[in-house]
Amino acid sequence: MAAMPKPWLTLLPIASQALLLLLVSRLLFAGVLGALADRRGKGLWLAILRLPGNLVHELSHCLGFWLCGYRVQRVVLCIFDPRGRGSCHPGRPWSPVTLPWLAVGLAALMPLVTGSVLLVLAGLGLGVLDAPPELGRDRNLSAVVANAFALLGNLDWRQWQTYAFLYLALSIGAELAPSPTDLRHALPALLAALAGIGLFFFAAEHAPPLTGAAVVASKALDALAGRISQIWTATLAMTTAVAVVLLLPGLMIRALRG
Repeated sequence: MAAMPKPWLTLLPIASQALLLLLVSRLLFAGVLGALADRRGKGLWLAILRLPGNLVHELSHCLGFWLCGYRVQRVVLCIFDPRGRGSCHPGRPWSPVTLPWLAVGLAALMPLVTGSVLLVLAGLGLGVLDAPPELGRDRNLSAVVANAFALLGNLDWRQWQTYAFLYLALSIGAELAPSPTDLRHALPALLAALAGIGLFFFAAEHAPPLTGAAVVASKALDALAGRISQIWTATLAMTTAVAVVLLLPGLMIRALRG
Protein backbone atom coordinates (compact mmCIF):
# COMPACT_ATOMS: atom_id res chain seq x y z
CA MET A 1 0.00 0.00 0.00
CA ALA A 2 1.36 3.44 -0.93
CA ALA A 3 2.42 5.73 1.88
CA MET A 4 -0.15 8.34 2.86
CA PRO A 5 0.78 11.87 1.67
CA LYS A 6 2.19 14.19 4.34
CA PRO A 7 0.78 17.69 3.71
CA TRP A 8 2.99 19.23 6.40
CA LEU A 9 6.09 18.42 4.36
CA THR A 10 4.62 20.62 1.63
CA LEU A 11 3.27 23.43 3.82
CA LEU A 12 6.19 23.96 6.20
CA PRO A 13 8.67 25.27 3.58
CA ILE A 14 6.27 27.88 2.20
CA ALA A 15 5.27 28.81 5.77
CA SER A 16 8.93 29.58 6.46
CA GLN A 17 9.08 31.70 3.30
CA ALA A 18 5.98 33.58 4.40
CA LEU A 19 7.55 34.35 7.77
CA LEU A 20 10.73 35.61 6.10
CA LEU A 21 8.67 37.84 3.82
CA LEU A 22 6.79 39.23 6.80
CA LEU A 23 10.05 40.06 8.55
CA VAL A 24 11.64 41.72 5.51
CA SER A 25 8.45 43.65 4.77
CA ARG A 26 8.25 44.95 8.34
CA LEU A 27 11.93 45.88 8.17
CA LEU A 28 11.37 47.93 5.02
CA PHE A 29 8.31 49.64 6.45
CA ALA A 30 9.78 50.50 9.83
CA GLY A 31 13.42 51.00 8.88
CA VAL A 32 13.08 52.85 5.57
CA LEU A 33 9.59 54.30 5.16
CA GLY A 34 9.26 54.99 8.88
CA ALA A 35 12.34 57.20 8.75
CA LEU A 36 10.48 59.61 6.46
CA ALA A 37 7.36 59.95 8.61
CA ASP A 38 6.66 63.03 10.69
CA ARG A 39 5.25 62.96 14.20
CA ARG A 40 1.77 62.31 12.82
CA GLY A 41 3.02 59.35 10.82
CA LYS A 42 2.67 61.27 7.55
CA GLY A 43 4.81 63.30 5.17
CA LEU A 44 5.07 64.12 1.47
CA TRP A 45 7.95 61.76 0.69
CA LEU A 46 6.35 59.04 2.75
CA ALA A 47 3.11 59.42 0.79
CA ILE A 48 4.94 59.29 -2.56
CA LEU A 49 6.84 56.16 -1.60
CA ARG A 50 3.86 54.41 -0.03
CA LEU A 51 1.23 55.12 -2.68
CA PRO A 52 1.88 52.23 -5.15
CA GLY A 53 2.33 49.69 -2.39
CA ASN A 54 -0.66 50.87 -0.41
CA LEU A 55 -2.82 50.81 -3.55
CA VAL A 56 -1.79 47.19 -4.15
CA HIS A 57 -2.35 46.38 -0.47
CA GLU A 58 -5.90 47.75 -0.33
CA LEU A 59 -6.93 46.37 -3.73
CA SER A 60 -5.65 42.98 -2.57
CA HIS A 61 -8.09 43.17 0.33
CA CYS A 62 -10.82 43.98 -2.19
CA LEU A 63 -9.92 40.93 -4.25
CA GLY A 64 -10.04 38.71 -1.16
CA PHE A 65 -13.52 39.93 -0.23
CA TRP A 66 -14.77 39.56 -3.80
CA LEU A 67 -13.46 35.99 -4.10
CA CYS A 68 -15.36 35.11 -0.94
CA GLY A 69 -18.62 36.53 -2.25
CA TYR A 70 -18.65 40.11 -0.91
CA ARG A 71 -18.85 43.45 -2.64
CA VAL A 72 -16.56 46.24 -1.50
CA GLN A 73 -18.28 49.25 0.01
CA ARG A 74 -15.37 51.64 0.36
CA VAL A 75 -11.59 51.78 -0.15
CA VAL A 76 -9.48 54.48 1.49
CA LEU A 77 -5.82 54.90 0.54
CA CYS A 78 -3.23 56.01 3.07
CA ILE A 79 -2.99 59.52 1.60
CA PHE A 80 -6.71 60.08 2.28
CA ASP A 81 -6.82 58.36 5.66
CA PRO A 82 -6.50 60.75 8.65
CA ARG A 83 -4.59 57.96 10.44
CA GLY A 84 -2.30 57.48 7.42
CA ARG A 85 -3.06 53.75 7.19
CA GLY A 86 -5.61 53.02 4.47
CA SER A 87 -8.56 50.66 4.74
CA CYS A 88 -10.97 48.44 2.83
CA HIS A 89 -14.57 48.00 3.94
CA PRO A 90 -16.67 45.08 2.66
CA GLY A 91 -20.26 45.62 1.62
CA ARG A 92 -23.17 43.28 1.05
CA PRO A 93 -22.55 39.79 -0.34
CA TRP A 94 -23.00 39.14 -4.05
CA SER A 95 -22.99 35.37 -3.50
CA PRO A 96 -25.86 33.46 -1.86
CA VAL A 97 -23.31 31.40 0.10
CA THR A 98 -20.74 33.27 2.18
CA LEU A 99 -18.55 32.65 5.21
CA PRO A 100 -17.74 36.01 6.84
CA TRP A 101 -14.81 34.68 8.88
CA LEU A 102 -13.26 33.14 5.75
CA ALA A 103 -13.74 36.35 3.76
CA VAL A 104 -12.07 38.46 6.43
CA GLY A 105 -9.21 35.98 6.78
CA LEU A 106 -8.52 35.65 3.06
CA ALA A 107 -8.75 39.40 2.50
CA ALA A 108 -6.24 39.95 5.30
CA LEU A 109 -3.69 37.61 3.72
CA MET A 110 -4.16 38.59 0.08
CA PRO A 111 -1.52 41.40 0.01
CA LEU A 112 1.16 38.81 0.69
CA VAL A 113 0.13 36.90 -2.44
CA THR A 114 -1.08 39.60 -4.82
CA GLY A 115 1.73 42.00 -3.95
CA SER A 116 4.32 39.29 -4.54
CA VAL A 117 2.85 38.40 -7.93
CA LEU A 118 2.80 42.04 -9.06
CA LEU A 119 6.34 42.61 -7.79
CA VAL A 120 7.62 39.60 -9.74
CA LEU A 121 5.82 40.83 -12.86
CA ALA A 122 7.38 44.27 -12.36
CA GLY A 123 10.82 42.70 -12.00
CA LEU A 124 10.34 40.74 -15.21
CA GLY A 125 8.93 43.74 -17.06
CA LEU A 126 11.82 46.00 -15.98
CA GLY A 127 14.39 43.37 -16.89
CA VAL A 128 15.62 42.95 -13.32
CA LEU A 129 14.57 39.30 -13.30
CA ASP A 130 15.63 37.33 -16.37
CA ALA A 131 13.16 34.51 -15.62
CA PRO A 132 11.22 33.17 -12.65
CA PRO A 133 13.32 30.88 -10.41
CA GLU A 134 12.87 27.14 -10.61
CA LEU A 135 10.08 25.63 -8.56
CA GLY A 136 10.71 24.65 -5.00
CA ARG A 137 14.32 25.80 -4.76
CA ASP A 138 16.23 28.23 -2.51
CA ARG A 139 13.92 28.27 0.49
CA ASN A 140 16.52 28.71 3.24
CA LEU A 141 17.89 31.95 4.67
CA SER A 142 21.39 31.65 3.22
CA ALA A 143 19.95 31.14 -0.26
CA VAL A 144 17.73 34.21 0.17
CA VAL A 145 20.78 36.36 0.97
CA ALA A 146 22.76 34.84 -1.90
CA ASN A 147 19.91 35.49 -4.34
CA ALA A 148 19.60 39.08 -3.12
CA PHE A 149 23.30 39.84 -3.63
CA ALA A 150 23.26 38.13 -7.02
CA LEU A 151 20.35 40.37 -7.99
CA LEU A 152 22.21 43.46 -6.77
CA GLY A 153 25.27 42.42 -8.74
CA ASN A 154 23.23 42.28 -11.95
CA LEU A 155 21.67 45.75 -11.56
CA ASP A 156 22.77 48.38 -14.08
CA TRP A 157 22.90 51.66 -12.16
CA ARG A 158 23.02 53.62 -15.42
CA GLN A 159 19.52 52.47 -16.40
CA TRP A 160 16.28 54.07 -15.22
CA GLN A 161 14.78 50.60 -14.84
CA THR A 162 17.01 50.01 -11.82
CA TYR A 163 15.59 52.99 -9.95
CA ALA A 164 12.02 52.15 -10.98
CA PHE A 165 12.63 48.66 -9.59
CA LEU A 166 13.98 50.02 -6.28
CA TYR A 167 10.97 52.32 -5.97
CA LEU A 168 8.40 49.60 -6.64
CA ALA A 169 10.20 46.96 -4.61
CA LEU A 170 10.39 49.31 -1.63
CA SER A 171 6.80 50.52 -1.93
CA ILE A 172 5.15 47.16 -2.62
CA GLY A 173 7.57 45.18 -0.48
CA ALA A 174 6.95 47.33 2.57
CA GLU A 175 3.18 46.78 2.20
CA LEU A 176 3.29 43.00 1.73
CA ALA A 177 2.98 42.21 5.42
CA PRO A 178 -0.52 42.18 6.89
CA SER A 179 -1.08 44.76 9.59
CA PRO A 180 -1.53 43.58 13.20
CA THR A 181 -5.29 43.97 12.70
CA ASP A 182 -5.11 41.92 9.49
CA LEU A 183 -3.19 39.17 11.28
CA ARG A 184 -5.79 38.97 14.03
CA HIS A 185 -8.52 38.66 11.43
CA ALA A 186 -6.57 36.10 9.41
CA LEU A 187 -5.74 33.79 12.31
CA PRO A 188 -9.16 32.05 12.64
CA ALA A 189 -9.37 31.38 8.89
CA LEU A 190 -5.78 30.16 8.76
CA LEU A 191 -6.25 27.81 11.70
CA ALA A 192 -9.52 26.53 10.24
CA ALA A 193 -7.84 25.84 6.89
CA LEU A 194 -4.97 23.96 8.53
CA ALA A 195 -7.39 22.00 10.69
CA GLY A 196 -9.47 21.11 7.64
CA ILE A 197 -6.44 19.88 5.72
CA GLY A 198 -5.26 17.88 8.71
CA LEU A 199 -8.66 16.28 9.31
CA PHE A 200 -9.03 15.34 5.64
CA PHE A 201 -5.69 13.53 5.47
CA PHE A 202 -6.28 11.95 8.89
CA ALA A 203 -9.63 10.62 7.68
CA ALA A 204 -8.05 9.38 4.44
CA GLU A 205 -5.43 7.49 6.43
CA HIS A 206 -8.15 5.58 8.30
CA ALA A 207 -10.66 5.25 5.47
CA PRO A 208 -9.26 3.41 2.40
CA PRO A 209 -11.97 4.75 0.03
CA LEU A 210 -10.55 8.25 0.56
CA THR A 211 -6.97 7.27 -0.26
CA GLY A 212 -7.30 8.06 -3.97
CA ALA A 213 -8.79 11.47 -3.24
CA ALA A 214 -5.99 12.15 -0.77
CA VAL A 215 -3.35 11.38 -3.40
CA VAL A 216 -5.02 13.74 -5.89
CA ALA A 217 -5.35 16.44 -3.22
CA SER A 218 -1.71 15.99 -2.25
CA LYS A 219 -0.54 16.46 -5.84
CA ALA A 220 -2.67 19.59 -6.19
CA LEU A 221 -1.30 20.92 -2.89
CA ASP A 222 2.26 20.23 -4.05
CA ALA A 223 1.66 22.05 -7.34
CA LEU A 224 0.13 25.08 -5.59
CA ALA A 225 2.88 25.19 -2.97
CA GLY A 226 5.52 24.95 -5.68
CA ARG A 227 4.05 27.87 -7.57
CA ILE A 228 3.80 29.97 -4.41
CA SER A 229 7.36 29.04 -3.52
CA GLN A 230 8.53 30.13 -6.96
CA ILE A 231 6.90 33.54 -6.55
CA TRP A 232 8.06 34.04 -2.96
CA THR A 233 11.64 33.01 -3.79
CA ALA A 234 11.84 35.85 -6.31
CA THR A 235 10.02 38.27 -3.99
CA LEU A 236 12.38 37.51 -1.12
CA ALA A 237 15.38 38.17 -3.35
CA MET A 238 13.98 41.52 -4.50
CA THR A 239 12.83 42.79 -1.11
CA THR A 240 16.05 41.67 0.61
CA ALA A 241 18.10 43.41 -2.09
CA VAL A 242 16.20 46.64 -1.49
CA ALA A 243 16.70 46.28 2.26
CA VAL A 244 20.47 45.89 1.71
CA VAL A 245 20.55 49.11 -0.36
CA LEU A 246 18.16 51.32 1.60
CA LEU A 247 18.08 50.17 5.23
CA LEU A 248 21.31 51.90 6.28
CA PRO A 249 20.34 55.25 4.67
CA GLY A 250 16.95 54.94 6.35
CA LEU A 251 18.52 54.40 9.76
CA MET A 252 20.87 57.34 9.18
CA ILE A 253 17.96 59.63 8.29
CA ARG A 254 16.13 58.49 11.42
CA ALA A 255 19.20 59.23 13.56
CA LEU A 256 19.72 62.68 12.03
CA ARG A 257 16.09 63.60 12.58
CA GLY A 258 16.40 62.61 16.23
